[in-house]
Amino acid sequence: MNLNQHKENITKRIIASFSDGASVKSGLAAFFPSVTTIEKQLRIEVERNKQLVAVDVQRCTDANRNKFSTHAEKLFVPPYFNESWDFTSCQRYDVTFGQRTNPSRPDALNMINEATRNIGKMRAKIERAIELQRSQALQTGIVTLKNGDNIDYKRKAASISTKAGADLWSASTGVPLTDLATGCNFLREEGLSSASTVNAIMGRDAFAAFMNNDQVKDQANFRRISRLEIGMPQFDGVTGMVFHGQIGTADYAINLWTYNEFYELANGSKARYIDEKNVILIAEDFKGNTGYAGIPAIMRDKSNAEFPEYISPIEAEFYVNNWLDYSKKAHWFEIASAPLAIPVSIDRLYTMKVLA
Repeated sequence: MNLNQHKENITKRIIASFSDGASVKSGLAAFFPSVTTIEKQLRIEVERNKQLVAVDVQRCTDANRNKFSTHAEKLFVPPYFNESWDFTSCQRYDVTFGQRTNPSRPDALNMINEATRNIGKMRAKIERAIELQRSQALQTGIVTLKNGDNIDYKRKAASISTKAGADLWSASTGVPLTDLATGCNFLREEGLSSASTVNAIMGRDAFAAFMNNDQVKDQANFRRISRLEIGMPQFDGVTGMVFHGQIGTADYAINLWTYNEFYELANGSKARYIDEKNVILIAEDFKGNTGYAGIPAIMRDKSNAEFPEYISPIEAEFYVNNWLDYSKKAHWFEIASAPLAIPVSIDRLYTMKVLA
């Protein structure tokens, strides 16, 4: 470095900075509240019931004997996410620890801020993976993993519908309101939902086709009967969800939402959490969870001369740690999590692909 370069470094000052990083919008998290455990496996219990009618018997005869199904226990091992960053790549590290010099206060604050920002970026990657799990559970019932077996929640075939030909919402003969009523009937009859209000999350193209459909326009043209109320989109800047209004079909009230948040693939292309051609119906009494299993953590006990460090699970959504890698001569900062989106009441979901 010549004298002029050195002078520039000590005389210039950053007066503003910009980053296009934004907090992760997790609109689907409302349907999957978080639950943590220290165990490696997550467990749910499911009981199936029927809506039977009692049959009368003659007096002084035997009663109708009932048998009740037992709970089915399901165990899941959540995928494990572990993102790391080499702290020695921090530029201030080179001129402090790298020169065997204790950092000054400005240097220390700079390194702390950089480490905090990078840990936040790594956490955001995991949060997007969790949101992707939720979207997969809602749309297909299968959480797709790269390094492990896919987790299939065994949705009923009737809960996933694909429209074709004259039934497409883009066709003049398409009947979105009738299709929505069919989906709501499934939630009530197969999912045994007791809710009369259903949330419909539509992909971008599906919503455009819905608004342009003749059946919907005819419904909106009623003057004395109000069965459709759609207004200006109401955007939630925290969740990314957009509320458009409410419609009535059959004996159901349906809240209309769109969710156009996206994530980026390794090749730079963009993908949306909700397929642009899909419509997801979620009963108001749907139950789901984002379960976080125990995370293996490095425990340190300086008072224990024989085992000053050991591995033990902790209960947390995220675990942040730093450690020295003697083989790679690196100082790693890492953040780990073991999450899984679980649609507990799986039959209270209905998915339609409404466009070709």
